[in-house]
Amino acid sequence: MLKPVSQWSKTSIGAVPIGQEVTVTPIQLMGAISAIANDGIYMRPFVVKYIKDSQGQVILAHNPQILDKVISKVTSKRMKAILEGVVREGTGTKAAIPGIPVAGKTGTAQKVVSGIYSHAHFYATFAGFAPVEDPRLACVVVFDDPHPAYYGGSVSAPVFSEVVGDSLKYLNTQREPATDEDAPG
Repeated sequence: MLKPVSQWSKTSIGAVPIGQEVTVTPIQLMGAISAIANDGIYMRPFVVKYIKDSQGQVILAHNPQILDKVISKVTSKRMKAILEGVVREGTGTKAAIPGIPVAGKTGTAQKVVSGIYSHAHFYATFAGFAPVEDPRLACVVVFDDPHPAYYGGSVSAPVFSEVVGDSLKYLNTQREPATDEDAPG
């Protein structure tokens, strides 16, 4: 949700770029991170891929559906590199999965309490995908008011690493060979 520009205050021009005065749902965030992973193609999101009856017959299936091209392939490639840097050496290092290149973004959002941004209540978020060059999975992890830690990089990123790492093992995704940088120091 974003107010129309005609309703922006004098501070909106500085607040919107840092994520204030903007609200997204986890599904919207998943769509955005997935569009970057998909070379700029925005797909119709769905939560359940299929439903089977008691005899194992599929009674409802959702197939992938392209909705729009939201960014160019060039922009997507640049964003992948930036988001990979977030995990390699930025605020998202705890989202790393050994042997799998990961791209993602941390988020720590102040909650609005009684109409003002709280300095004590937060949403901690990590949105990412892996492997970077041939994405198999995208994932959004959101914690509502975590304590005592509340930063997305320290709370949500480790959950992403564990869930996506285990899921990629289940999907039998190949890991890159270990390098000297991966060796224990």
